[in-house]
Amino acid sequence: MKSTILVALGAAFFIIGVHQSFYYGIPQSYWLFMLSGACFLLIQYFKKKDEEKQKAIKKDKDNKQNTPTKKKRKKK
Repeated sequence: MKSTILVALGAAFFIIGVHQSFYYGIPQSYWLFMLSGACFLLIQYFKKKDEEKQKAIKKDKDNKQNTPTKKKRKKK
């Protein structure tokens, strides 16, 4: 859901920036392009963070399956 919102915001800022640059020039609409770029960079950041999280979960799962369980000794 975060990525959907960020894509929508990034596209909206970019379209508004293009529109404003036609009327006022690029220096006046530069901040809109920077907000658009920041949204797209955040998408990449969250995507990378989610991939690392999935790898860690998979690694933990594999470690739990591959480690032998200790058998309890019976008391005499």
